[in-house]
Amino acid sequence: MNKYLLKAVLISGLFITPIYAETATAESVAALQKSIDTLSLTVTQQQQLVSKLSDDIGLMADRIGTMADRIVVTENLLADTLTTLTGNADLTGGSSSDGVALTAPTDSSPKLSRTVAPTIAMTPDATVYLLYASSEPTFSPATTIALYVDSTTTLSDKWSQVVDFYDSTTSTNFYLAVKRIDGGTKISSISNGVKVSF
Repeated sequence: MNKYLLKAVLISGLFITPIYAETATAESVAALQKSIDTLSLTVTQQQQLVSKLSDDIGLMADRIGTMADRIVVTENLLADTLTTLTGNADLTGGSSSDGVALTAPTDSSPKLSRTVAPTIAMTPDATVYLLYASSEPTFSPATTIALYVDSTTTLSDKWSQVVDFYDSTTSTNFYLAVKRIDGGTKISSISNGVKVSF
């Protein structure tokens, strides 16, 4: 019986012990440790990058909020300016005051022609006006001519006087302004001056 028992123990021992085992060397353990250390360092660096990215996103969100606030302030200023301008009776033509604004030509208009008169437009609109040409933006009497205009034909006929005036000055630019005439008697104050050239 002891003999059978010994055989049974030996057979069960074969099933319990591993059949194949690899021998570990110091080099393989060192290589495995180095791989583990590298992986640990990479994970730490990625955590730091994610943390920095999170901080950068927070700063960017703050900047976007500030920019949005500035845009709202700008839009409010533009709306207030538009309300003020549309409520100004001098600019909409509903005023009994004597204001006028020259709207064409403008400072940014292309150079004027010596032979063809430009389009003169003003707000409030008027067909009868005084056209002022001056070598000075102050339109002082000594450096300014004034022409009575009651139609586009009259403007075309008198444009040569503006050309002659310009040719008599040493300035490379000159200034135009208008005074509108209402009902043949009421003359507005002088408009804004516009810097032009030929």
